Amino acid sequence: MVVASHAFTTESASGGGAINLLTFRLGTFGVMLFFAISGFLICTRLLIEEETAGTISLRSFYTRRIFRILPAAYAYLSVIAALVAAGLVTARWMDFAAAAFFFSNYIISDSWFTGHFWSLAIEEHFYLFWPPILAKLGRKRAMIIGAILIAVTVFLRWRTTRHQSPGADLPGYTQLRLDAFMFPCILAIVLRDHNIARRFRQSITVPLWSGLILALGCGIAVAVAVPAWREPQRLFQSALLPIIIATTVIRPDDWPGRLLRLPPMEWLGRISYSVYLWQQLVFGFAPRAWPARGLALPFLILAILLIATASRHWIELPLIRLGRRLARP
Repeated sequence: MVVASHAFTTESASGGGAINLLTFRLGTFGVMLFFAISGFLICTRLLIEEETAGTISLRSFYTRRIFRILPAAYAYLSVIAALVAAGLVTARWMDFAAAAFFFSNYIISDSWFTGHFWSLAIEEHFYLFWPPILAKLGRKRAMIIGAILIAVTVFLRWRTTRHQSPGADLPGYTQLRLDAFMFPCILAIVLRDHNIARRFRQSITVPLWSGLILALGCGIAVAVAVPAWREPQRLFQSALLPIIIATTVIRPDDWPGRLLRLPPMEWLGRISYSVYLWQQLVFGFAPRAWPARGLALPFLILAILLIATASRHWIELPLIRLGRRLARP
């Protein structure tokens, strides 16, 4: 969704207008989906560790995350720095600092090539506060804190929209996005109860799952047409997306689960982090107007996949293995 958004958003009047707005909404929805997947996955894995080992090792968690996230991100920033030194792209030192230390969502980036780190910054902030809450306070208290954070997030978004023009997009501040993580974390905790998981599996059938997808799609379409709905729908998305994600885990033999297990889908899933990082560089050199952009798109997508595959095999995998070895004790 993010790649499609960047692929079809142009500066050309013939390719702009409603197309640009729709693809922008598609991209923001893709980020929301990313947050929901992350919240559900990270929380579930921590809970499984607690069930099997009797405790959650924060040291091991942060060791694995550091070696999973930072090497590829810093490799990308190093390439951008080299291109800046060569005069091929522009970026301020503040853009690099914000990307490297994960506060890009709190500044206005002047560089396209580092601007996408705003979503990774929110992800890293989630890593900093949620695992200690779960490890130190336990599941029930963590659920209560999660519910409180959802309420606080909704309140802060309401306060912020009051001071903006109708339909304006909210800044990507972490405190305005926490519900996207807290709903899936709460659901992950609830589904560790086998009775609840069994009832969930029986209730969320393919027709209902498809209906939820349709409802979310309608929400995006309405947000394009009705500016006042753009921010309130975030709560709608934050609440529904974890259910859709959990269904592919709880009911893996339904067609959505089988689709996600197809080899091409699994391959794309494995390189998705590198795709996220490097697509920004490729699109930064893409033609900005139609029809030249349309003609270049197949080659741009191929370049993204090739670079992401190389990044996965030469940067991500070796460092992931190292992180796991260091975290194992």
